[in-house]
Amino acid sequence: MKKLLFVLIFFAALIAAAGWYLLKPKTLGISATQADLDSIKQKVAVTFAPLPADQATTKTIIVSGAHPVDQSFTSAELTAAVDNRHNDYAYFPFRNVQIRVNGDGTVEGSGTINYQDAVNYLLTLGVSQKDITEGAAKFKIPNTNLPVYLKASGAITNNDGQINFAAASIANINVPEDLIKQFQPAVNSLIESVIKSRQPSYNIEKLEVVNGQVHFKGTAPDVEMAAKILP
Repeated sequence: MKKLLFVLIFFAALIAAAGWYLLKPKTLGISATQADLDSIKQKVAVTFAPLPADQATTKTIIVSGAHPVDQSFTSAELTAAVDNRHNDYAYFPFRNVQIRVNGDGTVEGSGTINYQDAVNYLLTLGVSQKDITEGAAKFKIPNTNLPVYLKASGAITNNDGQINFAAASIANINVPEDLIKQFQPAVNSLIESVIKSRQPSYNIEKLEVVNGQVHFKGTAPDVEMAAKILP
């Protein structure tokens, strides 16, 4: 009886450890401060404001005006911007974000995402509920909070997405390479669609990795009004 109890406790510990691992975001060694957030916001020079109540029923983001931006961003600045994005835009689904720009031109990102938050976000981008449901079934994505990871390279030139995905994982389980390749064109098309929907305020002449930083040249809006709370 004691031996059986020991075995049960041992397996319970293994299951608990596995659960902890599956729910823990991949650490990329990047930390960000308020100074990093202030720095990147100063570089892009966009004024963020709440979306007026009379607009919230049809849109979640409205951009206006445009000004030129030619800046490079560090891993810490990018991490600060993306990790705090939900404070300016309630539909942004990622939390606990880290972004690392590597010397070989690749960019890695990790964080956690809630399934329903991801669905709400994709719907705002124009992705159909049918495509979301089919994609979730194909990747076997459960309806819960999950860590995600992505490694990519490439560039966006004249608003044309040329991003190549080298690796991806959900709940620290690697996505098969054939599935990554299968969905890569759709992701690039989605990127281009988002850029087009926010023109002429957003225009990307070049977005690329240069000397371990992400370099952006193009235009950014003067003002972004975004939903601060979910309906």
